[in-house]
Amino acid sequence: MVLKDKVNDIALLKANIETKGLTVASSSTVNKGEEVFTLGYPLVGLQGQEQKATFGRVNSLSGVQGDIRYFQVDIPIQPGNSGGPLINKNGQVVGLVTAMLSQLNTLRKTGVLPQNVNYAVKSDYLIPLMSTKNIVHKSITISDGNYSFSELISTSENAVVLILAK
Repeated sequence: MVLKDKVNDIALLKANIETKGLTVASSSTVNKGEEVFTLGYPLVGLQGQEQKATFGRVNSLSGVQGDIRYFQVDIPIQPGNSGGPLINKNGQVVGLVTAMLSQLNTLRKTGVLPQNVNYAVKSDYLIPLMSTKNIVHKSITISDGNYSFSELISTSENAVVLILAK
């Protein structure tokens, strides 16, 4: 581990592999209703080690109880998606997938099961960590929004790797 931010649930890891990096853009450019996707390895023991792509929208510019560090998204996620990039239609990372709203806790407190209520920490909390380690984050756009999600996935998928924690 290179650096961690326990408060925001972010860790920078170093791996001795060749991979392509993704552009990290400021999360201040994100709007409610914006289409986003993530790449990850959910439930590897059940779903296998093929990378999965899931799609959705930004539902809120804040998280649980109005926490401004997070976006609320309706992208379906499971354990194994955590730490995956939240990518916008321009191919830029605008957040990191972090958590799901607990169905059991919500059921106990409200009597209702939540559906697709998930969270991503905003990239504006990642960028300062990257800067402390002199990691360059180019705020460039690989798409003008005219590429399909299929095309964006093919340009992004090599940057997301499976990490198994022991």
